[in-house]
This record gives sequence, C-alpha cells and structure tokens, in this order.
Amino acid sequence: MKPETWILIGSIVAAVVIVWIAVCLIISWNRHRKGIDGTLRIRSILRRFAGIRSFKVLSGLTFSQKNRTVCVDHILIGFFGIMLITVKNAKGTVYGSGRDKNWVRVITKHEQEKRGTFANPVFQNQSAVEAVREILASQNIYKIPIENYIVFANKKAVLNTERGLPVLTIRDFKKLLKKEKYSADGDVDVAKISDVLTNAAVPSQAK
Repeated sequence: MKPETWILIGSIVAAVVIVWIAVCLIISWNRHRKGIDGTLRIRSILRRFAGIRSFKVLSGLTFSQKNRTVCVDHILIGFFGIMLITVKNAKGTVYGSGRDKNWVRVITKHEQEKRGTFANPVFQNQSAVEAVREILASQNIYKIPIENYIVFANKKAVLNTERGLPVLTIRDFKKLLKKEKYSADGDVDVAKISDVLTNAAVPSQAK
C-alpha cells in the first residue's frame, strides 16, 4: 500500500476520533446543563418566595460531618423553620420506595422503553437533615423544625413512588409553598440560622 494511502487512512481515523470525542463532550455538556437548569429553576422559585418574606435561601452548600460529606442543593430558612431541597432532573416515569438502594427511571419513545437507575435520593436527604441537626446542636440550637423534599424539576417527570415520601413534581412544590404555615410568623431567627449553616459549610462550596 502506498504511503499516500496510509496517510489518507490515518487522517480519516483521526477525523473519526475527533468527531467521536466532540459528540461525547456535547452529550456530557447537555446533561450537565440540564442539571444546572433544573437547580436554577428551583432556586429561582425559592428566591421569589423568600424575597418578600425576609427569608433566606442557601444554595450549593457542602457539609463535612463525622467523616462524611453531605451536599445540599437548596436550604430555605424561614420563620417556620428549615426546608432542605434536593433537586432531580430525571424525566420519564420514576419508580422507587424509601427502602430501595436505587430508583428506576423509564422513558418511552417510539414505543421503546429506555431504563436507567439512580441512587435513592431519600437517603441523601436523610443525611442532609442529620448533618444540619448536628450543626445546629453544636451551637446549642434545638427544636428547629426541619423539613426535607426531593423535587423533580423536569416537567416531563411522572412520579410513581411510594406514597408518603417527600417527593414532589415542580408543580406540586409550587403548591406546597402556598401553604399558610410557610408564611406564618414564628420564633426562628432566620439570620442566625443562615449564618450558622453558611459558616459550617466547606468554604470552597459555600455560595
């Protein structure tokens, strides 16, 4: 085979590899962007809600507690107490219970099913609640109501999860915030709790 032919083959192979890498990068970026979009969507809802009530919203905090690292997407601090929110961006039908190690996501397209799994977010939320309670207790702050919710920000998500779990669609989350108890006066010192949690967060992650 002539050298020119080898050069041509080599060029074609190199071009194919470059295209393949570019496609992988685009797919990875799109997945990352969708995750960012969902998180920003929930943060926007929380900030609008908090702004007119003098509440605080903390986003993207990471806590290091007892040899474990806990990440919390959003924390809403109000006179009612504290609300921890984990954001998920999965679309399709989501199946899971509080006991499952992993949850299943099923997307049906052109009469074909595509299945995927992701770690049970209930466990993540439970760890976040424990971490926040430990931080507050270290400052002798007790009896602060703490709620936690998992919000699926993708509007195409359909939840088929165990009844009673703190799992909501974005529409249901908006309805939740309209409940009177979240706007009622309470004894929680919003500024103090915000400072305690912000100062306890890993510095490089605190926002």
